[in-house]
Amino acid sequence: MRHLSESISAYLDGELRGVERGDFVAHIGSCGRCARDLEEIQAVRTAIRSLPVLDLPHGLIPAADGEDVPLHRHRGLWVGAAAAILAIVVAIAALVTPAPATLTLDDLNSRFGARASLDPAFGPAKVFAPGVQGLSE
Repeated sequence: MRHLSESISAYLDGELRGVERGDFVAHIGSCGRCARDLEEIQAVRTAIRSLPVLDLPHGLIPAADGEDVPLHRHRGLWVGAAAAILAIVVAIAALVTPAPATLTLDDLNSRFGARASLDPAFGPAKVFAPGVQGLSE
């Protein structure tokens, strides 16, 4: 019989789910050794949790006596303010930026024609524009 001693802590921590949990509970019900181990570990955990929390005397451990560091308060306020400023800058940039210029087929032909005349590696290009008469496919 295989004992599930390594799964006891996972069970007590709530880490076993579904089939694993069901198999563990069934095994505990049928195995006296594992049931005793579970009870012992539960007792130890309960005893440890019931111990009082003690404050160390000042100067006992010099490295533990650090300086008090204040908590940063209102950090969310600064993040929100930065986000608002960024949104305003983007909105202003969108309003101020001119609309892109529209290109016509004549503009494209003049640009590519100029390149074709200057660059021997640039071969002839076929431009297809739906709805425009006079261009071959």
